[in-house]
Amino acid sequence: MQEDSNEDEMHGSDEEILASAKKRFRDVDEAEAEIRKNAIEDMKFRAGDQWPDDVKTQRNLDGRPCLTINRLPQFIRQITNDQRQNRPSIKVYPVDDKADLDTSKVLQGMIKHIEYNSNADMAYDTAFEAAVTSGRGFFRIITDYVNPWSFDQEILIRLIENPLCVYFDPFSVEPDGSDANFALIVEDMSKSEFKDMYPDAELTGAADWSSMGAGSEGWITSDTCRVAEYFWKDYKTEKLALLSNGDVVPAKSIDESMDLGFHDEAKTKPVTIKDYRESQIPVIKWAKLTGNEILDQKEMPGFWIPIVPVYGDRFNIDGKRIIEGIVRHAKDPQRMYNYWSSNETEVIALAPRTPFIGAAGQFEGFEDQWRDANRRNFPFLQYNPMNVEGQPSPPPQRNVYEPPVAAITQAKALSADDLKATTGIYDSALGAQAVESSGIAIQRRNAQSQISNFHFIDNFTRALRHAGRIIVDLIPTIYDAPRAQRIIKDDGTSDIVALNKIFQTPGGQQKMHNLAIGEYDVVVETGPSFATRRAEAAASIEKTVKAFPQLMSVASDILIKNMDWPGADELAERLKKTIDPKLLADDKANPVPPQAQAQMAQMNAMIQQLTQSLNMANQVIENKKLELASKERIELAKLQMGAEETLLKVGNDHAQFSLEQQIALIDKKMALLQAQQPLSPQPNSNLQMTGPMAASGAGQNPQPTGGMPPG
Repeated sequence: MQEDSNEDEMHGSDEEILASAKKRFRDVDEAEAEIRKNAIEDMKFRAGDQWPDDVKTQRNLDGRPCLTINRLPQFIRQITNDQRQNRPSIKVYPVDDKADLDTSKVLQGMIKHIEYNSNADMAYDTAFEAAVTSGRGFFRIITDYVNPWSFDQEILIRLIENPLCVYFDPFSVEPDGSDANFALIVEDMSKSEFKDMYPDAELTGAADWSSMGAGSEGWITSDTCRVAEYFWKDYKTEKLALLSNGDVVPAKSIDESMDLGFHDEAKTKPVTIKDYRESQIPVIKWAKLTGNEILDQKEMPGFWIPIVPVYGDRFNIDGKRIIEGIVRHAKDPQRMYNYWSSNETEVIALAPRTPFIGAAGQFEGFEDQWRDANRRNFPFLQYNPMNVEGQPSPPPQRNVYEPPVAAITQAKALSADDLKATTGIYDSALGAQAVESSGIAIQRRNAQSQISNFHFIDNFTRALRHAGRIIVDLIPTIYDAPRAQRIIKDDGTSDIVALNKIFQTPGGQQKMHNLAIGEYDVVVETGPSFATRRAEAAASIEKTVKAFPQLMSVASDILIKNMDWPGADELAERLKKTIDPKLLADDKANPVPPQAQAQMAQMNAMIQQLTQSLNMANQVIENKKLELASKERIELAKLQMGAEETLLKVGNDHAQFSLEQQIALIDKKMALLQAQQPLSPQPNSNLQMTGPMAASGAGQNPQPTGGMPPG
């Protein structure tokens, strides 16, 4: 809220707010007079007030039964309990490139936490039942502090028990009320209650309330005071600037001469202003007031009036709006059913009321007995055998009359059929014995009953989607500071996430859920609740396992996890450890399980160490081979030199020939040695020894090709 000096500029004067609130209240009251009258009658009729006052009074005077066999709650609950069993759920999805999928899941989990923390089911169910009964219900969205000692606020969803206390913009045409420009929630309080809640109010100190109510007809009486919460939508003109990086900011927050930053990561292209435009920005304002005083007022965050209507049937006839539920057209069949039930009881249970016929004077002296004969069982009845003229007369006799019980029973059955036809709900949907015998036929008849009233569920999903938009719009403002927030996942489990601050993911990455960045949209999915889907999944898996027993070796944990009995989750986790890890691997998120990843890392390190040891061993062997080859060449060279010296010393031809043969053999061995074992080391050498040293052994143990050194 802004400073007090700007309060008049923000809200207008108190007199203008009071005048506007009272005028709009009067306009709604006049526009919806017939709608409210019919809604009150529908709710009373549903509660059991089903006989016209004049008919009920006359039947009571005559001592005739006036029964109310109220069947309408059964039909209403058939629709409302279907909604409770198949609760719609709010889903959040990113819209633009600045939105984040993980953040959308956080927003969705926050909405589920808000619903859980607010007991939103009660608000939804109350509004939906009012829509089914009388055509319209409401729930609201508020903000409040987390606790009395906290500065952190939270969003809450609250029920509105009495839909008639809401005076909603009658010119709103959207089925979710998103285009409403104002709304009031009124409450008539007693004098003592008002003084306890508002001890500082001007009205509390007034001695005569009737004089204070002058000019506020209906708002203040001598004993009561009407207190209203007044919501209205104002618009302020804002000049917006479009930046070259796509951001839209208020023009007053920037200066064209200032450095706006950089657009790309290289910081080479400066951000500039591309365009300006003026926009009408909605501003929601709120005030709590009486007929002559404003008790409190403030500006609220968000773009919508935080009151959500839930409609039943709504249509327009020649400019006249009609809002109704299923009770409206079920009244006459229900009245007929009550009438025929009362007549059936009357003609069967009270048949002795048929009058006695006797001569004048026969009942004289015994009038009390004959008068009570229809209500009491007397052992005998006396009469005078003579009439007033002294003539003997036969005993009094009843005027025998056979009531049309069969016709009344048939008419009663027809009225029951009319009641089913007007509500669109038949015997098979009500759990009664139906004409259909096969399961498929019964399911199709149930589906027909659901389809005939599906518009109630559909209208509720529209309202729920609008509520989700309001909450998503409020979250960045209410949850603007860094905090740890609880979220609830789709399966009902909860988690704690960090909002508006950097945190580290399990993978070691840094991330932040900034709720003020990006645009998110809301959709509503209808279908069975998670508990119902879990039971259906367990039944389906159980049937599949019976047909394919081998699935128990790969899906036993999934089957047990979907069972609804204590310890199912723990047993599922234990069975999960017995399944092949390859089947449990998530190919998208984590292709290899963590344990397998650790084992692979150890194996890779071991392979590297063994490879290094192998290379070192190969190098040692190559060096040894070179050393041995060099020694052999030296010995051959010595032999050649010694043979040549001997040749010079020996003079005969035979000795010379023998030495020449020996030298030629040495030369041949040298050439062969050089061809087989060059002096320079060869790359990629293996461990197998070749050449003369391999043939002679040279005192070494030969190794297999490509193998590892022993020991």
